[in-house]
Parts: sequence; C-alpha cells; structure tokens
Amino acid sequence: MPIDWSKSKYSRKHRLFLSKKPENMKFFTLCDGAARSGKTLSIIYKIPQMFAYIGNNYLKVFSGFSKNTVRTNVLSELLPYLKNCHGAKCKLNIQTGELDIKLWGKTYNCLITGGGKSDSDSSIQGGTWDFWYANELPKHHYSFYNMAVSRLTPENAKIVADSNPESPNHWLYTEKIKPFLDGNPDVQSIFDYFHFTMNDNLNLSKTFIENQKKLYKGVFEARKIKGLWTIADGLVYDTFSEAKHTCLNDEILQKISSNDFLEYFLGLDWGWNHPLSCGLYGITKNKTYYKIDELYGSKLNENDVINWINKKQNEYGRYFRFLNADNARPELNHKLRQALPNMLVYEEKPRLQDSIAILRSLINYDCLIVNSETCPNTIREFKTYRYPSEDERLKYDDDVPLKENDDTMDETRYAVTFYETRFVKRN
Repeated sequence: MPIDWSKSKYSRKHRLFLSKKPENMKFFTLCDGAARSGKTLSIIYKIPQMFAYIGNNYLKVFSGFSKNTVRTNVLSELLPYLKNCHGAKCKLNIQTGELDIKLWGKTYNCLITGGGKSDSDSSIQGGTWDFWYANELPKHHYSFYNMAVSRLTPENAKIVADSNPESPNHWLYTEKIKPFLDGNPDVQSIFDYFHFTMNDNLNLSKTFIENQKKLYKGVFEARKIKGLWTIADGLVYDTFSEAKHTCLNDEILQKISSNDFLEYFLGLDWGWNHPLSCGLYGITKNKTYYKIDELYGSKLNENDVINWINKKQNEYGRYFRFLNADNARPELNHKLRQALPNMLVYEEKPRLQDSIAILRSLINYDCLIVNSETCPNTIREFKTYRYPSEDERLKYDDDVPLKENDDTMDETRYAVTFYETRFVKRN
C-alpha cells in the first residue's frame, strides 16, 4: 500500500538531502545505510525536482537488480506519488521497460531495466541519458555500472543511487565511499554521500526498531540496523542451537497425528559426486517450520528422490503440497513432475543473501526446528556452514559462504524461503 505522504516525518539527514537544489548536486549522489532507513523514499520525493531541473531532452533510466525489483522497490511508490501529489499521468510497459511520465505539460521518457547480471550492460549499449536512478546499486553488475556511467554525457546529467551495505571489499565501497570518507579530492569533486541508520526514519515505530534489533545479530545487525559496511565472518547461522532448535522424532509424530501441521512441502538440491539433499517440512498453525525428514547422499538420482518421496507420503500418511528444487537440472525436475503428477514442482532459486537473512530471522525467533533423529546432516551443516576466514578471503568472495557443508543448507533455503515469501503473512 503506498505511503501517506502527508503524514511522513523527516529527520535532519533526510531534510538535508531533500533541501539540496539539483543544480548544486554533484554528478553522483549516493544515499546508503540501513534497511528501512528511508533512503529510497527520500529519493522518490526528490525525483520531481530532478526532472524539472534536467528537462526532458534525453532518456531517464531507473535500474535495479531486475525490472521486477525496480517495480517493487521504486515504482510502487513513485507512480502513485507523482499522480497524487503532482498530477502526473504515467504509462508503464514493464515487459519492454518503457515508462512515459507526463508532468507539467512535458513528457519524460524513461527506461526500466535490470543491471544485476553479467550481460545486463547489453540492454543499455548505445543509449544516451541525463538521469539515472540506481536502486540497490551494489546488486548491479560492475560492467552494467561502467556502461551506465559512460552513457551520461549531457552536461547537466545526474546519478542518484541508494545502497544497503555489503562487504567493505565491494567495488562501490572501495571506489567511491572509502575515498570520499578519506578526503580524496577527485572523488569528492563529483561524488556526494548521505548515510542513514534505521533511527533516521522517523516514520518507524520504536517497537519495530527494537524488534529488528532482536532479530539481527553480528554482521547482520551491523548492516541492517546500523548500515555499516562490514565483513561477514564466522558461522552463517551462529544463533542455531541444538538445545533450542531441534526436537525428537516422537514430537514430530505427535504433531502429525494431532494435525498440528497446516501443510507439508519439500526442498531439493541436486547432486552426484557432491551430495544430493532432499528435505521434508511441515509448518504449524503458529507459523513454525519443522524439518521432518531428510534424504542425503552421493550418487543419488531422480529415481531415488521419487521413491523416497512416495515412501514418506505412505509413512506419514499426508499430502505434500509442493517441492522447490535447484534449477540447475531442469531435465530432472521435469522427470519429477512426470512421476509425481499430484505434487507441484517449482525450481525457483532464491538470492543467497536474502534467503540466508530469512532463515536467520526464523532461527532467531525459534521458528525453525529440526528433527534430531532423522536429519543429522542438516544439524551438522548448521553447525559448520561458514564464511571464509581472514586468510581465505584472498581466494574466495568474502561475502559468500564457502561451498562446503552447504548441501542441506541450500535445500533448506529453497524450501523454507519459497514458502515464507509466497504463503506466510507475519504481523
């Protein structure tokens, strides 16, 4: 639901950004910081000023990780705001990415595009524009960023971007933020930086902020609450506790028999030399996930998976709603659909960092429980799945967990993240 702009509150930092005249803004302005700190909303409020100053001679570009993220994160607020507060008429074709905004008797031609893939720059080659809003700039591929900057050739062209923090080794931090903070005159001449914490969003309740602080610990607290560019280290799920987040098989069987589980579903990470992992889950009426059972091992194929699923349906006497599988083996997923016609088979692979954050939050609120007797590999990987150490960071991406002890972890992300984002509403 769009924001009620008449009731919005502004912190000193937001007022400072909003009051800056476009003609006094530098070529590149970045608003970065914590999640829900009001960065995107402040930029949305700023866009009419930017359009009025820059004019409508050239194309305006709105980018994100994908076109859908631009629609979700930006256009869902921007278009109602332009219509309700400025009388604009907007025509959007999300398939082609064309957006026409009629404002103050002028038509502003805009392009909506995704910049998160290695070949995304091909969609913007040859264009010329004078305004670029990059939503979640660190999610853009570096080649897209370089191409986009090279297309901003008009004299009054401007870049405005927002950013959630990631690793301090990310190109955005090393090339722009750190040199700016260190006083590099070349960077400071073209780059301006506004940093926000969650406390800068005066529209958030104290209860919400306190709940978020309880939800995130370690590097996730530093990034999401304080908006700091910090390195992820240690265990990925460092708050997982066998004492709190496991149960005996008898407890699971009792919940099944008393119909405490609303639905049952599965996750699947294909493997061969690398172990295959398939997990069975149930979600209770109070929205707690239980991992009921697992299939795990090397040299397992689609027939092993099909036989195991049929066996577990007979064993537990329950209908399994769907399976969300690794999309790397579509031909095997097709065989599952043929052999299991009464069960939906999806192959939606969630973004790694996003799905890790979802699992961490469920663990922190004790909403993910694992059967200690039937899922030993899941418990082992929860206790060993980790980020690279300081010595390993030269060899591996320091913001991505190591590709070891991750088979059940990937399968768990596929299953639980899919259900949580598709079907669950939390207060």
